[in-house]
Amino acid sequence: MARDLNPFQTSGPIKPESMIDREEETRELFDLADGGHSSRIVAPRRYGKSSVLGRVLTEADKAGMPTAHVDLLDVLTLGAIVTRIERAYSRALKGSLRRAADDILKTWRIGVSLGGGGFAVMMMSNPTLDAESVLLKLLELPTRLAEKTGLRSVIAFDEIQDILNVRGADGILRSVIQYQADDASYLFAGSSPTLVAKLFADPSRPFLEHALPKELQPLPDDEIARYIAARFAESGRDAGEALDPLVEFVRGHPQRTMLLAHHLWAATPRGSRADESAWREALANAYRSAGPLLRARYEALNTNERRLMLALAAGRGSVYEERVYASVGLKKGSIGRTLEALEGHAEVIRAAGRPVIADPLFELWLEEKGTL
Repeated sequence: MARDLNPFQTSGPIKPESMIDREEETRELFDLADGGHSSRIVAPRRYGKSSVLGRVLTEADKAGMPTAHVDLLDVLTLGAIVTRIERAYSRALKGSLRRAADDILKTWRIGVSLGGGGFAVMMMSNPTLDAESVLLKLLELPTRLAEKTGLRSVIAFDEIQDILNVRGADGILRSVIQYQADDASYLFAGSSPTLVAKLFADPSRPFLEHALPKELQPLPDDEIARYIAARFAESGRDAGEALDPLVEFVRGHPQRTMLLAHHLWAATPRGSRADESAWREALANAYRSAGPLLRARYEALNTNERRLMLALAAGRGSVYEERVYASVGLKKGSIGRTLEALEGHAEVIRAAGRPVIADPLFELWLEEKGTL
């Protein structure tokens, strides 16, 4: 008897075959990479950046290209960057490409390998190891692979803004990859618009205008509805009356779509049709599960940011109207820079030119909180 498993994944990058839409973005990013161009995408956390990168790399892998998905979240040292790149290649390269990379690394004798402890173990036994020279060498791997195989590599650097935690790291990367136009294409993704802009749009930074900017838009409502309805039907359920309020609530947010659909599926017995009661149960369970994180995010904001978020959540008009900003204790002169800061770390995005809270569950939490 087949197991009745919830089909809606709520954590981690979504498998390419399980993603909602994103065909256009995937095709555009892959075509740029295939043509030798680097690109960058910016979107809030949990907005599907890693999933899109994974889908592009899957297409590149199908085309026979060497790939690597390097997650730079919270890196603090050059040694950590080396280890992340090393492990990314170890996960991605298979067969003849892996053997070719292994052969290259062995001849270099830099302590990097695609198996075993690798560079992290070397650093533990020899803390004085020069991580910068190792990183410079490792960044040459796409060029050496191209010489051996004739293939272009496609490399994704995820949460690229965190490279700013490591003094000089962006300059080291740029010093090598700027000469690899014939050998590798790079995809950069970040969740902080302010810091990504600092990397790629600041005239004083090495990566100035290095990659073509792309934005991830909210998922289309019709694609969300089609996806959820199909997954419910495949498991003997009907999303029924709960589908429309779910689609309206999530506003195209990829992870919140999966989270609410996950809880709605759990509230709908096999062979039944979801109703308004099932939707209320799903929303309550999702809200409860996200509560601790939402509170932590709120507490990480400064006082004016909290005030402005509360004003946006109340939805009583433009935050520039006196009755709105005064109701939460804001001064008109502070609105612009506060809004810029919130957009800078992607708590607020623009929808039809208006600022809105990116996370619909956070908006609900703020609306229920009401006051500071």
